[in-house]
Amino acid sequence: MKIFFGVILILIGYAYYIEMHNSIFLFVGGGLGGWLIWLPIYARMQNASKKSEWSGLAEGCDYQHYHKLTGIGVNTTTRQVHLLDGDKFKKYDFRDIRDWSYSLKTGGTSMSNRTLAEGAQNHRQNKENEAGSGFFLKVKDIDNPEWRVAFPWRESNNKKTEIELKRWMEIFQQNINEK
Repeated sequence: MKIFFGVILILIGYAYYIEMHNSIFLFVGGGLGGWLIWLPIYARMQNASKKSEWSGLAEGCDYQHYHKLTGIGVNTTTRQVHLLDGDKFKKYDFRDIRDWSYSLKTGGTSMSNRTLAEGAQNHRQNKENEAGSGFFLKVKDIDNPEWRVAFPWRESNNKKTEIELKRWMEIFQQNINEK
């Protein structure tokens, strides 16, 4: 969506440049449009490099998941859990895992979206719901006592995500509680 608006801004700037013979419109439209185009491309590149870095860190894990700069891996051989959150990466022994849970927040949004304020409120609420959703681990660590691992989240129909979160609950149940 940002790329679309970026292209539109560049085209508007070019149209004003042609019509008024003033290069300021081209510079402003082109600059803002270029920035809007570059932003999602840069985010994808950063996420791709972090994902390849995660693959190296979680090598040997029997189960692993990565989404939005967060990751989790379970190595049943070494009995360790690997966790990633942005630039933080840590390994914990199974005995250091105190609790795990998941949350999948939805709701709180307006159905109409008729005004800009309602649209902004819905956007804010969706961001809060996404930030409060995921797989949560409490560990024996003074500096990082709780970790959140992000999972794909949508405004509606999170059935696949809920199934995946329940899968991770069962992975921890079988490997930590039952062994």
